Amino acid sequence: AVTMRQARLALLAAGLLPVVTTAINAAGDAAQIEWEYAQEVQRSSGLVPAMATALGMTAEQIDAMFIAASTL
Repeated sequence: AVTMRQARLALLAAGLLPVVTTAINAAGDAAQIEWEYAQEVQRSSGLVPAMATALGMTAEQIDAMFIAASTL
């Protein structure tokens, strides 16, 4: 798990934050609430695989993003 701050900074550094924001907005109310109000992102969260699919990212790329985020 990483904090939302860490997740957003990692996505920003990877140039993916605008794409994720658009995907979250398209994913519906539950995804938007989770994105806005969750204090952390769990690797096993249902939102993570959905966003990985939307971004065309592999499990290995998601793992690397979480590792990078954990250092921020």
